[in-house]
Amino acid sequence: MNFSKIVFLFLVISVLTYISCKNGGEKATTFISGEIKDYPDGKLILYRVFDEDSSIVDSSTIKGGKFLFELPGTEVRLANLLFPDGQATVQFFTEPGNISITGSRDKMQGIEVTGTNTNVLNAELKKSNESIEAKYSSLMEIGSNAQQIGDNKTMDSVRAILMNLEKETNQSNVEYAKKHPESVLSAYLGLMAVSSGVDMDLAPLYNSFTPEVKKTFFGTKLQSLVESAARTAVGSLAPDFEGMTPEGKLLKLSSLKGKTVLIDFWASWCGPCRQENPSIVKTFQDYNPKGFNIIGVSLDQEKDKWLGAITQDGLNWPHVSDLKGWKSNIAAMYGVQGIPQNFLLDSEGKIIAKGLRGQELNEKLKALFN
Repeated sequence: MNFSKIVFLFLVISVLTYISCKNGGEKATTFISGEIKDYPDGKLILYRVFDEDSSIVDSSTIKGGKFLFELPGTEVRLANLLFPDGQATVQFFTEPGNISITGSRDKMQGIEVTGTNTNVLNAELKKSNESIEAKYSSLMEIGSNAQQIGDNKTMDSVRAILMNLEKETNQSNVEYAKKHPESVLSAYLGLMAVSSGVDMDLAPLYNSFTPEVKKTFFGTKLQSLVESAARTAVGSLAPDFEGMTPEGKLLKLSSLKGKTVLIDFWASWCGPCRQENPSIVKTFQDYNPKGFNIIGVSLDQEKDKWLGAITQDGLNWPHVSDLKGWKSNIAAMYGVQGIPQNFLLDSEGKIIAKGLRGQELNEKLKALFN
């Protein structure tokens, strides 16, 4: 082999080695660039949402309306970008690639997020849900006004409509997810449906995902919840559990066997839970003499606040909590990702319904006892 061929071969090997090292050692990066016209200079905070390890991911400055984040890693996660005023936020998915966030200070609700596949699909879904979001906003305003003047009848009516609208939205979102089995967004939408307490069989959705989506953070979370849902499906024997009461004693679910029992997952810090409590109290008063009982499972972390809410709301039934918040072992056993959530058991301990809110619970008990 002559000298020129040796030099050429050496160059080829060097280039291939460089490419190999680069591909093997280079980490995927998420670039988030943005421009919000007329926004004053200040500090931006980027943090994760949706799971128990919600935490600050990074911070940056917005100057002249412009900002930039650079994040390592390949994991697709949901994040919120908090602006300096402490109120305005933009929610999007951190994902390897170039993400662009644009808008203006006077229209913070209209900020656009573009640039990666998950965010593009999410923007498309949001646009199709614009009319539903408008209904939500209108109903929330009506409910807020009714609360201010103590109009309980209107509040109950609005709450019922909102619950139905939430179910319709989740069902629509799951249908959208089925059309995109290759997207992490689909796994996230499945999780959102579970979190809302909607009783849906999401196993077919999970099974439709590509192997890559199943391995993602949202995919593995949904798999766990699908498995939990199978254990807590209507008709199944409710998993037994043991928890600490406010008095420091251990109470087993199975000790309540022989009565119709509602397992009520809630927390003192949960606004919707506290709003639901007056309705549950009334239902308990009506049906407890007929053989209905409740066991409250709190996702609190502070005992004083837990006990204070029990007293303030007049929740005169058995309660347990391990005071671990979202890391509650009982909540994990039942696949609870959002509260309020509940499971109704018959006298044999079988699950006969779940996710009953407001008048739905009362109607179910009326059918059982009357």
